[in-house]
Amino acid sequence: MDVQRHAWSERFGAVLQLLDPVLGPKQMLERLWSEVSAWGCIVGVTFHAKPGHLVPPGSFMVGTSIADIEDAMAAAAPATAPIVGAPVPLMARQVRDGNVSVATVLVAHDGDEDAAAFLVDAIARWCMDRLRVQLEVSELAEENVLLRGSLAPQVREHEIRTVSGVMHALIKSAVRAAASTATVLIQGETGTGKELLARLVHTHSQRSNQPMVSVNVAALTPTLLESELFGHAKGAFTGADQVRKGLFEVADGGTLFLDEVGEMGPEVQVRLLRVLQERCITRVGDHKPIPVEVRIIAATHRDLAKEVETGRFREDLFYRLNVVNLQVPPLRRRTEDIPILVAHFLEKYNRQNFKHVEEVPRDVLEMLCAYPWPGNIRELENCVQKAVVLSSGRTFPAELVPVPIRSYAANHPVPASFQPPSSQQEPDPEAALREALARWAEHAGGDLVQVVETVERMVLTWALNRENGVKLRAARMLGINRVTLDRKLAAFGLEVHRGAGVVGEKRAG
Repeated sequence: MDVQRHAWSERFGAVLQLLDPVLGPKQMLERLWSEVSAWGCIVGVTFHAKPGHLVPPGSFMVGTSIADIEDAMAAAAPATAPIVGAPVPLMARQVRDGNVSVATVLVAHDGDEDAAAFLVDAIARWCMDRLRVQLEVSELAEENVLLRGSLAPQVREHEIRTVSGVMHALIKSAVRAAASTATVLIQGETGTGKELLARLVHTHSQRSNQPMVSVNVAALTPTLLESELFGHAKGAFTGADQVRKGLFEVADGGTLFLDEVGEMGPEVQVRLLRVLQERCITRVGDHKPIPVEVRIIAATHRDLAKEVETGRFREDLFYRLNVVNLQVPPLRRRTEDIPILVAHFLEKYNRQNFKHVEEVPRDVLEMLCAYPWPGNIRELENCVQKAVVLSSGRTFPAELVPVPIRSYAANHPVPASFQPPSSQQEPDPEAALREALARWAEHAGGDLVQVVETVERMVLTWALNRENGVKLRAARMLGINRVTLDRKLAAFGLEVHRGAGVVGEKRAG
């Protein structure tokens, strides 16, 4: 019996091999008990994982004296040293990650403290290894979401640079339309950002995790466009040596963006109308219908209503496409956006060209705001890019503004909607916070603990919503690690779903 009681010192290698961090607490304890129950000196083991860290949380026990272990655990949960006066001798420890309590380990033994201490150390080691594995798996999963998102053309509301009321109303309409399955027609002049708006609709739709496929109709001949959209069968024409899927099949389940749809020829218009009506396609040179489930977003710089009147565009197709109509205003009708767009393009091309052109003189900004920009945002972007590339200092020089813009500005006044950059600056964040806290304290009182808790809760919710529930990215924004973020979420009872953000704010009871 004495040999059996001390056999554990010869079997510690077997115990360490059993503690696989991939296993959950229940499986780990069951495998562990299959080894240590033969020692004759261990009565039972309890492992209590706290919420917000190890998965799953809760109490997990093995042994022959479960009732005694439960009683001892209730009396000794906060202990970090052997318990005196329990029904059976116990070795207990709180496992911590930094200053965060993660779990409690209790080992009931029959007078052999060395064996119990060894098991406590081994389980604590398993606990930390499992925390590390969980964190790595979670980070890899979130990085995978981020990478997949970077491959998809994702656009969020705050990424569209504008202070225009017209544009804000347009963005809200696009987001509302995104929730439906309706076909969207985006109209606006060349260079106004129609594709950006189409990507916004796709990003906010239920198809955001599916592909968005784009095709410029004007860039392809009618025959080539037909093959590109619908695919072709083997032998359909000279050079068709194999079956090829069309863009409708590639975008199945997602979104197909048809840019410059007004340039589409009559034959392709007929085939597109059939797809919209019957939700199926037929490859060129084939007769087998292929069902597709694709949302179509079309864009054009032409007035399709006038194109219908002149007979260049089918009326029935126009009404099929024009379910939700979004009109993008030209840049000359929202000159208040020019300063913020200039700042955005300066930042973009400074980063690309390793430059530091940051100052825009008032006379230069007035010239840019006076110009009507027939090429819209694309023309403005080219103007700023040229200045960044050719400038030798930190200032946007007036001589680098294109001659047509300078000539036009010399003969036309600055638009009334133009405001100096200083009046468009956002208020000081600290001053805004101070004012908001003062108003809040007047109504809710000055309880410092409550103030800190409320602000922390709001900032956590803001970061998680901004990052669409991606905890790794939210933690980096907040300047904390994932373990700390999970602990705070558990403390506040915030429920987070990846892709949605915070979906519940009920406090944990």
